[in-house]
Amino acid sequence: MNARDDRFKLMGVVLTAGTLVLSSPAFGQSVSDSVDSVSGSGTVFGGVVHTRQETQAGSDNNTRPRLGISGDIGGSMSSGANSLDLRYGGTLETQRTLPSGDDTDSSSITGASRYQYDNPGGRLDFNLGHSVESVRNDTGFVLNSGDYDTRNTLSAGAGLMFYPGDLTSLRFSAEAGESFGGGALNDSESRTVASELTRRLSERSLGTLVARRSWSENRGVDTTIDNAELGYERELETGSFSIAAGGSWSETEFPGQRATNESEAVTGHVSRTWVTPESSTAIRYNRRLSDSATDLSLNLPAEFAFLPDTVRLRDLVVSDSLLVSHSTSRLCQICQVWLIAEGTVLQSELTDTKTHEYRTTMSLDVDLTRLHELRVAYSWQGDAGEDSGNLVQQTHRLDIAITRRLAENTRLGVELNQAWVRRDEQNRDQEQYGLRVFLTRDFNLMAKR
Repeated sequence: MNARDDRFKLMGVVLTAGTLVLSSPAFGQSVSDSVDSVSGSGTVFGGVVHTRQETQAGSDNNTRPRLGISGDIGGSMSSGANSLDLRYGGTLETQRTLPSGDDTDSSSITGASRYQYDNPGGRLDFNLGHSVESVRNDTGFVLNSGDYDTRNTLSAGAGLMFYPGDLTSLRFSAEAGESFGGGALNDSESRTVASELTRRLSERSLGTLVARRSWSENRGVDTTIDNAELGYERELETGSFSIAAGGSWSETEFPGQRATNESEAVTGHVSRTWVTPESSTAIRYNRRLSDSATDLSLNLPAEFAFLPDTVRLRDLVVSDSLLVSHSTSRLCQICQVWLIAEGTVLQSELTDTKTHEYRTTMSLDVDLTRLHELRVAYSWQGDAGEDSGNLVQQTHRLDIAITRRLAENTRLGVELNQAWVRRDEQNRDQEQYGLRVFLTRDFNLMAKR
């Protein structure tokens, strides 16, 4: 049995262990008593896609009819100190190239699951996690989603809590993560140990002191990162505020070389959120020293409802990012608006190169009638090098969908998708236009208490 088979076996053991935990008496008298919600959907679709790409010889046009199925399922379970959240989805699609008639099939799967034992006031907590996603090594955009590799990630961790005083807590923790995938994607792993001292300053505020060390291995490159930060958090009547400042130090060892690369950076974040019954706004600045392999064990929270389509793999970088998000229903009684804008500066600690990344997303959901819904979404992504104002590549996406509810859980819709890629290099532009008709069946089961 090879290494990859061993890892798939390990993944099965982890998921089986999670199943045993959920079925044990400690988790609850029955599964039905523990289920909070289960939801999902299944879709069949058909349509046509036209792609146009500039080449040295001229313009290359391709039109393909498409037919496929997609679906997702997720839910949450909880009983006492135990909880489980999961969401998985996949797509299987076949396309026929005209006029030759050749068939091409593509499939994708994405999702995440997380089991956690955390008893408020207790001393011990632990977690198990799994995620599957598409990843890419470059910062470019490819219209063909089949060019991405699939990465599976397993993570596990545990923490031990102490209470030196009525207002003070001290937590020691250890986390481990491992990823593996196919194609050109190499395996990587990391481990992190940390200690966190928390002091309650008032009814609504607290201070934290965090010290962390991470070890990672990726493509034979070993990296050690130390981090220490002092933070402050406060709950406000209209939202929350948090700030942290500290430093990070790293050491990188390359295979077959005695020399090591050392670097350091000032790190921290500032975050402010405003929440009302009709809107939500958040502004966050974050500066950190990390790489993709180290993030495997940092147990970053997964947004199960908004899993990204692809994840970019990076080497050791200092990243400065500013994120602004806003959602509101104040514009009208039948619509909801979402806005997200983010800018990131990445400074590689290994090659000393600097890149700039920008992205923005705007979406509008409108209930036209009791049976008809309209959704319009636009996104833009820009990549630049050393010069922040010189964009080497831009990607525009526009999606328009109209759905009609045939029954309580059945929807019929038509969707128009467009994407434009503009590159600074000559004769490298791409355009794609798609029309899709779909039939979706949803289900949503909530717990009866």
